[in-house]
Amino acid sequence: MKKSDSDIQDAKKNIKVKTWTSRAQLLMDIFNVNNDVLRIGMDQVNVKLFYKEPKEVQTSQEGGDKIEVFVYDRVNLKFRNGALENWTETIKIHPDPLTEARKAVDEAIKINTDGKANDEIIKAIKNLKIAFESAAVLAYDDKDYKASHKNFLEVLDLNKVPLMNNQIDTIDIYYAGRAAFENKDYKEANRLFEEAAANKYDDPFLYVFRKQSYFASGDTASGVKTINEGFNKYPNNQSIMIELINYYLVSNQSGEALRLLGVAKTGDPQNVSYTFAEGTLYDKMGNFEEAEKAYKTCIEMKPDFFDATYNLGVLYFNKAVKIYEDASKISDNTEFEKLQKQGDEMLKSAIPYMERSHAIDPAERTSLETLKTIFYRLKMDDKYQDVVKKLNAL
Repeated sequence: MKKSDSDIQDAKKNIKVKTWTSRAQLLMDIFNVNNDVLRIGMDQVNVKLFYKEPKEVQTSQEGGDKIEVFVYDRVNLKFRNGALENWTETIKIHPDPLTEARKAVDEAIKINTDGKANDEIIKAIKNLKIAFESAAVLAYDDKDYKASHKNFLEVLDLNKVPLMNNQIDTIDIYYAGRAAFENKDYKEANRLFEEAAANKYDDPFLYVFRKQSYFASGDTASGVKTINEGFNKYPNNQSIMIELINYYLVSNQSGEALRLLGVAKTGDPQNVSYTFAEGTLYDKMGNFEEAEKAYKTCIEMKPDFFDATYNLGVLYFNKAVKIYEDASKISDNTEFEKLQKQGDEMLKSAIPYMERSHAIDPAERTSLETLKTIFYRLKMDDKYQDVVKKLNAL
């Protein structure tokens, strides 16, 4: 770095493109001095192969997690339960290497009046784009969405350099929008999402986040238009379906949601996602019978459909809770006992579906937690203890 600083002050060297492209690459290497070796999730043994033993290990607890910080001369590595979570440079070779690398590239372009070094400069630009992308992703993972957005914009700005011929990187446009969205800069998110859509970025979540961003910025009409476009393009996507259904529910247009699903089912009657969406909609509307019917149809169509199986169990569970609530308001003991028994029978109806959903996904806890509550309520002690053991084993 010191040599490069000296070279750019040298009147004979600072008029050479190579001086500036070499400086740009040096600064990228400085940025990547840890990134080239480390990765999220890396274990401590592999880290020590490259970094040797730390000078100090700082240990603490965050909830149930064991936190260890390996302290080295220039960097601290944070581990959560033995897996690398992030790292922080404590002594930097350069405070802002990528910004300085961009300045070096711009200087190389200015000097390259005859175009002889075009290939060399293009190579530097491509490498710098990769470095800015890495910085953007690292910042996003660290929930520094403002920095992530800034770094993604640097990538897009490099594409505007004449040598790059206005290259379009739709994935960078999209994720720049995602970073702006997470940073609650909805106006900027809307701009970037629309740019990604105009350049035909092919991802159903573009429509989901465009809709959410428009709603967050107060432009409900554009949001509704966007999510309908997404549904027409990706009619099988569950996230788009949920966004559309939720909109119709919130705006008290349940009939429109059901109509839309009916049209979709006509075109593809074997699509279990449509039937599941109907069940979800009826469930949210409080239409127990139709929701039950839809979920059972889903299970007939796809016996290992976890969501439908679990939702049906929850449907019975919630119905039982409502019956118990109604019973608590009755002073007549005979009527009270009658309703209590109805609640118990409804609660029993949930058991096979919760057990089946656990069998479909043994690592999932919510089915077992629900069963635990049911068995406790119904005083089914043996089954209760069995579920507790399974939960403790997860």
